[in-house]
Amino acid sequence: MEIAVVGGPEFVLGFQLCGIHKCFEANENPKQAVKQVFDDKEIGIMIIDQKTIDSLDEVTREDIEKSVNPVTIVLSEQESQEALRKMIKKSIGIDLWKE
Repeated sequence: MEIAVVGGPEFVLGFQLCGIHKCFEANENPKQAVKQVFDDKEIGIMIIDQKTIDSLDEVTREDIEKSVNPVTIVLSEQESQEALRKMIKKSIGIDLWKE
């Protein structure tokens, strides 16, 4: 399985320099970039920046959050407990923060 990166040009460039070949710039049409990743069955992990996630419609964001293949990792400049909670729940199937 391969790693894909979706985001702005600056975000993608860093990963390209690290040797990741499947990079998709999501400036004008982020939904199309995400669709390309989902259509490529060789991709097992999608790394996407928070800015790109925020620019997507709600349905696409929910599809990304529910996706098991590829697994999505959202990188953000800000720390988010809710994002961590969702990632743990998706990974192990248990909500550790449930009261």
